[in-house]
Amino acid sequence: MARVDIVMALYNKSRTVLRSVESIRRQTFTDWRLIVVDDGSTDDGPAQVQSLGDSRIELIRQANGGPGPARNAGLFGARAPLVAFLDADDEWMPGYLSNSVSAFESNPDVGIVASMYYEWPHRMDMTWRWGRRGIRPGTKYRLTGDEDPVRADWILSFLHTDTTMIRTDLAQRVGGFYAENRCLLGEDTIFFMRLGIRTTILAVGPAAVIHHREDSGLSHYAERPLPPFLLDPQILLRDCPDYRRGLMENIINHIALRIARDKARNGLKPQAQDLLRRFPATRQFGGEYVCCRVTIALSRWITIWVRFKGFIGPRVRNQWGKLRGISASGR
Repeated sequence: MARVDIVMALYNKSRTVLRSVESIRRQTFTDWRLIVVDDGSTDDGPAQVQSLGDSRIELIRQANGGPGPARNAGLFGARAPLVAFLDADDEWMPGYLSNSVSAFESNPDVGIVASMYYEWPHRMDMTWRWGRRGIRPGTKYRLTGDEDPVRADWILSFLHTDTTMIRTDLAQRVGGFYAENRCLLGEDTIFFMRLGIRTTILAVGPAAVIHHREDSGLSHYAERPLPPFLLDPQILLRDCPDYRRGLMENIINHIALRIARDKARNGLKPQAQDLLRRFPATRQFGGEYVCCRVTIALSRWITIWVRFKGFIGPRVRNQWGKLRGISASGR
């Protein structure tokens, strides 16, 4: 039995899947097994994986059911004490597994180890951005129910599929990824929110994951469909521990406010207004709520500024990161 099982959901990613798999094979930590779940691909991606002839890679085939069922097929087939996930269009840098396993060995109280990461194609090291939100390498986070919901939101939002390693029994115990109604977006957010509210999280650095936004089919945040828990908050609330339920409600409200403002900034004014109408408790966030209202009112003009900033911003942030000594080159 390997020490780490890696789950990769694969659906029509023939152009990028070998890049992702090879990033696993280049890891300095070698005691792993990769479970690739072919979710009904119609291209030759699965054949490419099979052609590698690596005995550490197991290929599972199933009818197309979406990312939740695909990842769960791998998760519930995992036997190693630790499980990690990598999408078929992203990469790990060679030290990713070693860093995460070492963090678990040194911290037996931790249930999740989450790594800093880069965003491609602009090669941005996101360490500085998460640092501004209070998430720093080497720090543990444990939600008790009494935290500021804004801070708690950022802690849970830091958890991503490609960047987290989890104790397998914990991941299986919360039921895996959300898999109802052929959910194509937010299934991972629900999973990590259920996990993060229950266990200790350790953030680690340096950045060791490359998230290829240019290869993601849903990379434009504002235009994405709403995650299921904003349509039905009970998805998260009904199985939330009682003493953390109030915190979870407020985290959901803050997420609704964040998404409303982002939609308004990108010209989706009616969607932003509807979110504030359905989540009146967003008023509790004072200045953020007022800012969102102003953004909605000026949505038409702010959209122009957002497009300009989206073009020039990554270049400015890269230069600022270099001046501060944070490499954005990735490799």
